[in-house]
Amino acid sequence: MTDLKPFTQSGAVSLLYFDEDYAAAGAVAGVNLESADVKAISDKARELAAAKHLVFPDADTLLERCVIALLGGHLILQGPPGTGKTTLAYVLAEAFNASARLETATADWSTYDVIGGLHPTSKGGIETLEPWLGHVPRAALECAGVVARQLDPDEPEQCQAHWLIIDEFNRAEIDKAIGPLYTVLGGGGDDNRLPLWFGDEHRGGAYVWIPKRFRIIATMNTVDSNYVYTLSQGLSRRFQFIHVGVPDAGRLDDELEQARVTAADWYANTYGGPGFDRAEFVGSPAIASATAVLRDMLTTLRYDNDVTGQAGWPLGSAQVTDVYRQLVLRLPGSPRDERAVLGALDLALADRVIPQAGNLSSAQLAAIEAWLKTASLPTSTLTLRQLRAASATGY
Repeated sequence: MTDLKPFTQSGAVSLLYFDEDYAAAGAVAGVNLESADVKAISDKARELAAAKHLVFPDADTLLERCVIALLGGHLILQGPPGTGKTTLAYVLAEAFNASARLETATADWSTYDVIGGLHPTSKGGIETLEPWLGHVPRAALECAGVVARQLDPDEPEQCQAHWLIIDEFNRAEIDKAIGPLYTVLGGGGDDNRLPLWFGDEHRGGAYVWIPKRFRIIATMNTVDSNYVYTLSQGLSRRFQFIHVGVPDAGRLDDELEQARVTAADWYANTYGGPGFDRAEFVGSPAIASATAVLRDMLTTLRYDNDVTGQAGWPLGSAQVTDVYRQLVLRLPGSPRDERAVLGALDLALADRVIPQAGNLSSAQLAAIEAWLKTASLPTSTLTLRQLRAASATGY
């Protein structure tokens, strides 16, 4: 095995470059992931997801597909907002015993952000340009450092890798920003070096090795199509795409319970004192009345209508949790008054859910308004009418 001592200092090293000697990562770049035990990794992911109160459609199959995708390469989780894609990305990294760093893509991203470039600096009053690594090579070097430390018996490193999570992947014009990484992600050989046009070839900085243990997990919003870019077929081939949708109708009760528990835990850990009883909030009959309304809303509006062909509104679990957070903030003291709880629910829907309907079709908006009337939620109904009026007069 390659002597890793030059690249590790017990408990002190986080990256593998000394004087920008990026080529040092090549010593561990060829080390593969420790295990391809799909069942064991999937079981761990399932435990981690349950601990975070995540509810997914056909969760066992979803997690297994994600694990297999990551054993073979990079992954894109796509689906509506609020379905737990980013949290799932962290869960998958942890299931593989990898640390992870999150970056959020923006429309301003260029090759400078993704790969790197030269940035101005001042040394001793003299203006100069110095190399700056972008998100991918920086994460790849950190991954190489983790691998080196894990293989060094004198190091306390527990993780086997370090991964990069890119949230809102299609908010950036990623085909332009990804630059030479396009070729590296394609695989097809053992030379997984990322060339750096700004690197110093004489100091080993003309490229960065991308370790075989390194992965990118990206998330993509499939709803707000007016505000995102599309990916070329060539770039799409370099990732495996897995859809993360809203929970099945048969899991609604479980989803609503998990949302209540998540909201109660959040309040207890953030603001709650001795007077707040999590269990009493979660099991309150008055909260149960609000839950019945939410269940009816999701049943009526979320899923496609097989009779009319009307597309559903894919409200994610995160939006449901947001509603319960509003309830616990307004009624933290063991809510027992059903009328007060339903009034708080009306305000929560008006403030947190209805504003997210702006990009829906007129038929979908009409269906929401019809349901709001039957549910006797006047503030939410008014908010929706205002939203529809604004959309009708917008440019």
